[in-house]
Amino acid sequence: MNKMESKKQYVIYLPQRNNLYFYHELDLWQQDNHFIRSAYVKHTSSYKKCLESMTYLHNETVNIYSHLMPAALTAIILFLYVIYWSASTPAWIRLSYFLFGIGAYTCLTLSALFHLFKSHSPRVCGFGNQCDYFGIVVMITFSLISVVMFVFEEVPQWRNSLVVIFMTLGSVCTIMTFDKKFSTPLYRPLRSFVFVIYGLSGVIPVIIAANVFGKIDAFHRLSAQWLILEGLFYIVGAFLYAARIPERFCHTEETRCKKVPGKFDIFGHLHQIFHIMVLIAAACHLKALSNCHVHWQSRKSYDT
Repeated sequence: MNKMESKKQYVIYLPQRNNLYFYHELDLWQQDNHFIRSAYVKHTSSYKKCLESMTYLHNETVNIYSHLMPAALTAIILFLYVIYWSASTPAWIRLSYFLFGIGAYTCLTLSALFHLFKSHSPRVCGFGNQCDYFGIVVMITFSLISVVMFVFEEVPQWRNSLVVIFMTLGSVCTIMTFDKKFSTPLYRPLRSFVFVIYGLSGVIPVIIAANVFGKIDAFHRLSAQWLILEGLFYIVGAFLYAARIPERFCHTEETRCKKVPGKFDIFGHLHQIFHIMVLIAAACHLKALSNCHVHWQSRKSYDT
């Protein structure tokens, strides 16, 4: 056997020796993105085996840890926030930051748990997928409300109306999320579209603020530059998610070469990129929220 044949055989059988599998070897319920060719954890029917998958590298490893570690950090920050935040700070300000923190923690935790346990069974995978989308809905809803509370603090009728609107939209998205049909690969573009539209509903308070306070004041109240940047990361991430880029461009047809791994199977595929963009978008929102707080304090100082 020459070196080329030896190398080819190594590529073919390495996944099996590591208890990992190629896409075409999976059960139908596990087949989601055929552009990811290899390094799959196959149907385990065991929570213990799912947890053990955290100890070796596979195509969900980055997805798990990229949200699990930030979720743990968020939980620690929230804990310290509740204990040490000054009691003299108005309750609504504490609530605003707390809502954003809870939204981020919920989104990141449910995402990490879904990717960790998705190989367990069809039932666990399906429910985990729904919870993953629910976490996104919670994060969008609470993020929007947290900003609205600062921007419209002096105009409670607008503040309360917008909170009701976003809670209603969030409830509608939640109902869609827990519809089993909505979670299937066939509805991937629709899922992306729904979340993009919900995210874009953030322009509603922008338009209202511009009319109530004037464009320049509204821009500073909203810290609009950071919210725009946040929205761009979400939109680009959702586009990549729907288009399955970059692995789509480096795909080898299974009929020609079933057992050749893809270039982005372990690192760099779309879902990992989407996870990173969600983290960057969350950081942008936190910066916007902090700026909203500073601007509110300056308004109060000016008024006094």
